[in-house]
Amino acid sequence: MNDKKAQILSLETQHSYDQMAKEFSDSRAHFWNELAFLSEHIERDDHVLDIGCGNGRFVPLVSARHAHYDGVDYSSGLIEEAKRKFPQQCFTVGDATALPFPDDSFDIAFSFAVIHHIPGKEGRNEFAREAFRVLHPGGKLIITSWDLWSRKYVGRLLRSAISSMLQINSLDVRDVMLTFGKKKQPRYVHAFTAPELRELFKENGFTILGIDTVPRDSVERNIVLIAQKPT
Repeated sequence: MNDKKAQILSLETQHSYDQMAKEFSDSRAHFWNELAFLSEHIERDDHVLDIGCGNGRFVPLVSARHAHYDGVDYSSGLIEEAKRKFPQQCFTVGDATALPFPDDSFDIAFSFAVIHHIPGKEGRNEFAREAFRVLHPGGKLIITSWDLWSRKYVGRLLRSAISSMLQINSLDVRDVMLTFGKKKQPRYVHAFTAPELRELFKENGFTILGIDTVPRDSVERNIVLIAQKPT
């Protein structure tokens, strides 16, 4: 995928999240129960970055660990929702591929269901490099990505892959456009595999501490990667 197409897809997905911010936020009042255990990696007084924070629903788990929270999201609509829900916290409109924070600012960074929305290999590399940059040496990064290799999505992935190979669409193989909400807002999604996700962050300087697949229900799953910036 060329840079121009990646930029168009990124802006389209950003616009979709702005348009559906209220509906999206209402559908996600609480953090996912099956991923709540990840907050156990937070130490007291840690400075925590939530990359792609959405409506800020990770805040209560960070607060319960007595840590300091910063949330960043490229959707101004979702940041407005986050500020409304958690006015005492710090939220910033910003791009995950160009984070508006100094080097070595955070002890731990989380990013839930964001990396798969970034089009193009270079954009995903920029995400990894920026996460690496803003972490203290020894800091952890915890990433989740949808695992779309299930019976619910595999048919769509196959159709999209055939269209890509036939140059009917301009997506890469293993990319798909999914929709959300009453107005069917389009969202770009890359279907990661666990080895691909591991390699992405390893190539960009991280030490991989673990990677696993966590079921959400009988059909949907998340890939969870835990990595560390070397000291």
